[in-house]
Amino acid sequence: MLNRNPFPEPGELVICRVINIQRGYVQVELEDYAGLPHEERAQGMVHISELSNRWVKNINSLISIGQRLVLQVVRVNKDRGYLDLSLRRVNKIQRTTVMNQWRYAIKLEGLLNFFAEQHNMTLMELYEKAIWALIDNYGDIRSAFEAIKEDGIEALSSTPGLEISEELQKELYKLIVENITISKVNLQVEFDIRSYLGNGVEIIKDAFNAVNKIRKPKGVEISFAYIGAPIYRMNLEAKDYITAEKFLEKVHTKFQETIGNAGTVQLLREDLSNEQ
Repeated sequence: MLNRNPFPEPGELVICRVINIQRGYVQVELEDYAGLPHEERAQGMVHISELSNRWVKNINSLISIGQRLVLQVVRVNKDRGYLDLSLRRVNKIQRTTVMNQWRYAIKLEGLLNFFAEQHNMTLMELYEKAIWALIDNYGDIRSAFEAIKEDGIEALSSTPGLEISEELQKELYKLIVENITISKVNLQVEFDIRSYLGNGVEIIKDAFNAVNKIRKPKGVEISFAYIGAPIYRMNLEAKDYITAEKFLEKVHTKFQETIGNAGTVQLLREDLSNEQ
C-alpha cells in the first residue's frame, strides 16, 4: 500500500519481508515505505535479541527468507536510511490485526488501481486527489471506505481536501458500496464472578448494570449468558481485535471495581474468537 512518508516513525507497527539472515541479525525490507531515493524499499535490521523473549540459538529455526513479519519500529535513522526493528515487542493481537489490515489494504489498492485506469488517471494521481484526504480524515483507507458505506456519499463528499469532481465522487461511492464489506470480529470470553456476602446476588447484578453502562465505541456490542454459577460468558463484537481487546479490558476493570472487596472476578479465557 502506498505511503506518503519514506520512513515510518518509532513505535509504529510495519509489515516487512525477510531478505537476509545472518548469525546475529535479520535484514528486512519494509513493504509500504520507499526509503531513500535510490532504494525500492526502506530496509531495516532485527537484532537477535529483538527476535524473541526467549534465547534464540538458531535464527533459521524461527525465521525464513521471504517470510513476512509484523515488526515494531524501535529507531529510525533517516539520513542513513536504516531502521532498528523488533519482533518480540509485537503481541499476538497486534500481529493478527496489522497483517489482516495490510492484506485488506493490498486488495483495496488493486481496486483503486482499476478505478484509476477506468477514469484515465494514474494510481498516484488518485491518491493525491482523493485517497490521501480520506486517510487523513479517517486514519486508514479501510476505515474510510467502511464509514462511507455506512454513512453514505456525504461522508465522502464532505471530506476536507478532496479534489475529485462530483461525478467521480459518485463513481467512487458506487465502487465502495459494491465492493466493501463491513468488517467485524466476535470475541467470546468467560468470567468467574463470586461474592460470598449475604447480598451477593445483588452485588453481582449491580456489577453487570455498571458494565452495561460503559460507553461503547462505534461498532462495539456486548451480550452476556449465564453458564452456571459462577461462570458468565460474554460475546463481544467489534470492528477489529485491538478495539475488542481494549473494551474487554474496560469490562474486566469495571467488574473488579464494582465487586471490590465483596467478592472476586477472574477472566478465564479469551481464545474463542473469529473475524468476519
